[in-house]
Amino acid sequence: MFATARTLTALFSSYGLLLLANGLFTTLTSLRSKIEGFSVETLGLLMACYFLGMFVGARFAPKQIERAGHIRAFAAFASVLSMSPLVHMLWIDPKIWALLRYVDGYCLAGLFIVTESWLNARATNQTRGSILALYMVVNYLAYGIGQLLLSFSDPGHFDLFAVASISFSLSLVPLLLTRSEAPAPEPMTKLTIKPLLKTAPAGFWGAICAGSINSAFFAMAPIFAQDLGLSVQQISIFMMCGIFGGLFLQIPIGRLSDRIERRRVLAAVSFGTLLVSLSMIVLTRLDLPIWWLYGTVFAYGSLAFVIYSLSSAHVNDWSDPSQLMQTSSGLLVGYGFGAIGGPLISGALMGQFGPAALFAYTGSCVFLLMLFAIYQSVVAGQAREKMAFVPQPAAQFPAEELFHAAQDAAEPVAEVATESPTMPPNNPLRPARM
Repeated sequence: MFATARTLTALFSSYGLLLLANGLFTTLTSLRSKIEGFSVETLGLLMACYFLGMFVGARFAPKQIERAGHIRAFAAFASVLSMSPLVHMLWIDPKIWALLRYVDGYCLAGLFIVTESWLNARATNQTRGSILALYMVVNYLAYGIGQLLLSFSDPGHFDLFAVASISFSLSLVPLLLTRSEAPAPEPMTKLTIKPLLKTAPAGFWGAICAGSINSAFFAMAPIFAQDLGLSVQQISIFMMCGIFGGLFLQIPIGRLSDRIERRRVLAAVSFGTLLVSLSMIVLTRLDLPIWWLYGTVFAYGSLAFVIYSLSSAHVNDWSDPSQLMQTSSGLLVGYGFGAIGGPLISGALMGQFGPAALFAYTGSCVFLLMLFAIYQSVVAGQAREKMAFVPQPAAQFPAEELFHAAQDAAEPVAEVATESPTMPPNNPLRPARM
């Protein structure tokens, strides 16, 4: 594992710098739009354009990667992305910003696909779980640390946009200087939701819910904190606590769901997220120390960011191994739809009812998911076979390439399971059936 990780140092360095810049830039855009007098509804539209670009990019960016290769495609996407913060300052106009956010989302989807397909090409059945776990840690740490950069200057000035642009540009350096050979691009399969709706509807609606509440949080939580009167430094810590919370319960809850019917665990996590969302609403009306807000948003992130991983694991429990790519693609569609709608709806509600409406919206989403998961666990029975839980990052929706590994690993692991049913699985993406 360590030998493989060393060969991926340049990739992880580039990807970390990329996410650090994106974490800073996404929150900075939300804060600056409020300073410029954009309405909350307009901000919701801007962020919806960002996630729309990611959704479209996840489908079409692989064509550019296949044509140019991983390294040159990464350089092209990152170069376009590094231009965006500067153009934001040249033309402060909602229409221009909406177009830029769409382009940003498209480029980021391409960059995520390059990273994930490279990781899967270098990982073996024995190292894939560890490599993807390290990838998840880089996701949360880099995105969270990016929030701390907000405290170095005033969002109303040019400085932080320049820092974001510089960091985007620096992300090119490690990968362009690496001696590691890039993998050959793989063709993408069609996106479809039909198999998923037939086999695991709770997983599909869980993906929609996860996309909706996650995108709403990343887009609108800075405005929520700003409207509560928090300083820029306090907003950066607030966002960092929510993001770092995503690492806290992934493994414990995942291991629990390997032993208990997964839809019941999904319902329990949804109920916990509902309680924390209600607590956030109550905190907006109480004059308590700021640490209460930090702790509550940490608890929110630790629960809300597990919903997608649980939904994905539930889908794998019910999927036919020969249809794994199709059902995983359907999961991507659900997450993408939710991610586009989350900022639009939450922004409209916040504009009408105030900052607390953000967590009223997330609470409503997880409440409906909880009811549906309980209903499905009662009427649909249990899966006869179960996959081991795989934690997944929630800072952006996953690229379809991430699931190539599961399909590639299905046959060899199934053979091992047939020969020795008691042998422990060595590939958490496609382990021996339990």
